[in-house]
Amino acid sequence: MWIQGKHAVRPIATLALISALSLALGPSQPVHRGFETAATRNASPAASASGSPDSTPGGVAVVPTIAPAAATPAATAQPTVLNTPAPIRPTGARLTWRPPTLVNPITLTLCNCNLSNGQIIVNLNLGQDYILRDPVVLTHPVVIQGGHNIVWIGGEIRPSAGPDIGIQLIRNVGYGGGTVHLEGIYLDGVLTDGIEGGEWASLYKPSGTLADATLQIENARIDPLSDSSAVNHQDCIQHYGGWRALRVDHFTCQTLYQGFYLPWQDPASNNQGVLSHWDLRNANLRDAPNSTGTGMQTLIHFGDLGPAIFNATSHRQGGNLWNVYLRATQRSFNSETYPNAGTTSQDGTVVHATINPNGSITWANSWAIAGVVTPGVPAGGDFVPLGVAGLNYISPGYR
Repeated sequence: MWIQGKHAVRPIATLALISALSLALGPSQPVHRGFETAATRNASPAASASGSPDSTPGGVAVVPTIAPAAATPAATAQPTVLNTPAPIRPTGARLTWRPPTLVNPITLTLCNCNLSNGQIIVNLNLGQDYILRDPVVLTHPVVIQGGHNIVWIGGEIRPSAGPDIGIQLIRNVGYGGGTVHLEGIYLDGVLTDGIEGGEWASLYKPSGTLADATLQIENARIDPLSDSSAVNHQDCIQHYGGWRALRVDHFTCQTLYQGFYLPWQDPASNNQGVLSHWDLRNANLRDAPNSTGTGMQTLIHFGDLGPAIFNATSHRQGGNLWNVYLRATQRSFNSETYPNAGTTSQDGTVVHATINPNGSITWANSWAIAGVVTPGVPAGGDFVPLGVAGLNYISPGYR
């Protein structure tokens, strides 16, 4: 099976092959040798609660606590609820969004195994919460599907051969109102794309299908994207398949082609699903020359329902910008944003950008999008400097 991205067809294992390689978590099945688990479905809520406190990657303690008693008979076991408190050794600015509260999570340790088509397949049970740990440099891209609340804090992905996509999120990921929380992850090596996908990716949902899953990306760095832009159009973060909300805080990336690609909906039939709202904070992107020459670099692209198709429907997408810097060197700053100051819609809906006297760009006059994007780089340098994200990541905590 193939996942159809915005510009290029991206290989992905067939559902049958992924199922054959999926992590066996049922009571009568052994744990797949590709992963280690701190808890499995064999563990009852009571057993989970009585275990020793767990820790998320990067030294952030996760202490199991019993959920408040519900109006059920006393003999009924209550689920274990895990919260991620502030770390013991905070570094840097505190982040905007906390990881989701986890109920009876299963912990999986990632490794360079459970491979299909050169990708690490992380196949999760629907409705189940997970903690993903990454103690080693992953030399293959990671594909995550299924699961409910998913927390991955600290890690590094460094493919040695490509073209590769760092992290793909597909097929019911976060289904049922869950949140996928990716924090402190460093992506480098041979990469064409950083983080991409959506809840309904590859599921052939009807056009306009709303998603109920949320994606949070914080303190992540991608260095730099590569390969031929004539074959694979590089994206730092690419949406297809739908999110209720996409949230980014503290993010740094260099791209040859596109930075944030956030259409209202991807036009490919297998990847339809709506991105309802996005929120970008403390992010800086840089462009670079690519094999197609100047004319195609776009550091932020949002709000269309097909290439260059804007109308009243896609205009429903909302957003927020705070401390977002785009260093455009290949084209004018206005040209590396889309919609730009000259963009029009198919039905007369006003969608164009406004260039402010100080050179920043806003869409507040035409969209439900607050804030501006600013040309250049932050005064203090990258929002995620080298060495912050990675295997030794320590979360600074949350506001």
